[in-house]
Parts: sequence; structure tokens; C-alpha cells
Amino acid sequence: MKKQKQKMPDGRRATCPRWDRWHIRIPNSEDQQKLIRLYRKSGAKTKSDFVRARLLGEAFKVITEDPSKELYLEKFSKIIALTHKIGMLYNEAVKAPNTYHSVATAQRMLDKLETYSQVLIRLQHQAIILTIRIQAKEATK
Repeated sequence: MKKQKQKMPDGRRATCPRWDRWHIRIPNSEDQQKLIRLYRKSGAKTKSDFVRARLLGEAFKVITEDPSKELYLEKFSKIIALTHKIGMLYNEAVKAPNTYHSVATAQRMLDKLETYSQVLIRLQHQAIILTIRIQAKEATK
């Protein structure tokens, strides 16, 4: 007969020692808010990873956001999204004649691809201008 693993009321098993689990409480709401802010800035994947790094003194990165660079980041996000969209349209347009699509459908997809490429070029030009402006601001500080 095999011995069954006993389940504890809190979900632990007999094979999981008590010292392996840690639970903490932070009753002060100001401390809670400070900890939440630090966790969000840390870039840690989970709260557990963040607390473990803090307790063990491991190095971790701190992410800070600069509101003056928000427009810059927004433009780059648009460029990345459009680049992805153009890549998908290109793949579809290349595969279209070889599959169930007609030549007319492939031509429409290529026209869309050309339009998006022109928009992408304009956005890249704007991103270059924004980058130059931000570098100039950083140099004057």
C-alpha cells in the first residue's frame, strides 16, 4: 500500500515544510502604498520576486517615467505597431496568389502595403525629428 500525501487545511502538503512558506502583513496603509510604488518601479515580474530581491539584497532595476518623453514614446509605439502591421500585410500579400485568393485580392493587399509603407516613412521622419529635439533638450540641461 502506498502512503497518501496528507493535505493541510491551508493547501500545503505534508511534503512541504512550514519554513518554506513566508507570509507578511503590512498594516500601515502608507507603507503599503510606498511598497506598491517601489514594486511598480522595480520592473520585477511578481511581487514575490520583488520582496525576495529586497530581503536578500539582490540588485534590481528601477524604471522611472519621464512625462516630457511621453509624446516621444507614443510615436515610437505607433511606428512599432505599423511596422508589425506592414510585415503581416506583406506576408499575406506574398502568400495570397499561391493560395485561395485571387490576383485582384493580392493587388489590393499590395496597395494597402504601399499606403502603410508611406505612412511608416512619415512617422519615422517625425521620430527622427523628435529624437533630435529630445537630445538637444538633454544637452542643454
